[in-house]
Amino acid sequence: MNSGLDYLGEFLQVFPGMDAGKINRLVIYLQLVLKKNQQTNLTAITNWEEAVIKHLYDSLMVVRWPFWPTASKILDLGTGAGFPGIPLAILCPQQQYCLVEANKKKAEFLSFIKNELRLENISVVNDRAENIARQQKYREQYEIVTARAVANTAVLLELAIPLCQKDGYFIAYKGGNYQNELALAQNAIEILDAPLVKEIPYELPNDFGRRCLLIFQKTKTTPDKYPRRPGIPEKRPL
Repeated sequence: MNSGLDYLGEFLQVFPGMDAGKINRLVIYLQLVLKKNQQTNLTAITNWEEAVIKHLYDSLMVVRWPFWPTASKILDLGTGAGFPGIPLAILCPQQQYCLVEANKKKAEFLSFIKNELRLENISVVNDRAENIARQQKYREQYEIVTARAVANTAVLLELAIPLCQKDGYFIAYKGGNYQNELALAQNAIEILDAPLVKEIPYELPNDFGRRCLLIFQKTKTTPDKYPRRPGIPEKRPL
């Protein structure tokens, strides 16, 4: 555990609000992810160093965006094993996080993590984005919606923007070669009135690659027809 703490601390102490207690919880969380991954496919990454940087460090990069600390309600779409939602919830306990995951086994793991780490600021929803976006409890309720390694940008916009408040933001975590996806998403951007307002490119430590946060702002109420029924956004992107 100490070596895990030391290694995490080396990279994660750069983030605002980080302390030893939070680093300890992040160590426990990542250890549980890698242990569970031996039974259930949660992540393709099994190396500790790679997981620290590609999962935890990458997930937390968004807190450097000046608007981030001002948000109180955040939804993480297709969260999988909990990235970026759980690391962010650990670092930012004052914020409320809704973690949406359609896969039942992954959602059960998220609920286990919530209880194990006593994360009172997260809720887990085992459903598809197309379904929850039709429910008043979720539709247009979030200041920020995030998605990391879920789908292409055009698809994500249709799933995420209906969940954002008007003037709220959708943040897509993308690899360094995101430009082609962005070009193909222009129609979705126009239909959903969600222009790209900021690109935040960055390099992961130890030469683990280039990444970029694409930040879209919702400027109008989303028409009731979006998102389309389950599966259609992916089969026929806007």
